[in-house]
Amino acid sequence: MKILLMVLQMLPLLLEVIKSVEKFIPGSGNGKEKLIMVKDIITTTYTEAATLMPVIEKIVGIAVSTANKTGAFDEAKPVVPAK
Repeated sequence: MKILLMVLQMLPLLLEVIKSVEKFIPGSGNGKEKLIMVKDIITTTYTEAATLMPVIEKIVGIAVSTANKTGAFDEAKPVVPAK
């Protein structure tokens, strides 16, 4: 139960980190690098994250999978000016 409460407290911030990383590295094909960046940001800013990392990784996977299926990351794609 303690882990659930900690994760629920972190979830809004975790989702914002995921969205920020997606905007910084848009598109597909860089999933491993994006996951590393998310994990590095979290462990750098939250000292207790190491104990939660297996859970955090699963949540990141769920969030990214859902965002990809629903098109939530479409807004993060760079806009290419028309010629």
